[in-house]
Amino acid sequence: MDVVLRESHYRMIRHFLRRWGAPMQLLIDQACFGYMGIEHLPDDDLIQLHKDLERAEDCMRDGVSFEDAGLLRSRYG
Repeated sequence: MDVVLRESHYRMIRHFLRRWGAPMQLLIDQACFGYMGIEHLPDDDLIQLHKDLERAEDCMRDGVSFEDAGLLRSRYG
């Protein structure tokens, strides 16, 4: 993935965080477990996080819990 595309993913991820706050932070922290932050995620993990946040936004709008949507994973693997 080139630098411009990575930056686009970062911007969108930060947008979801600003828009929705703590619930999105939980998903970001989950994705970044073992990494220093989103900037250190491998390409595939960064893309998956972006997809998860888009899905989470739909959940927030529709009143569906992240658990019911399968967005929360086991804490340690």
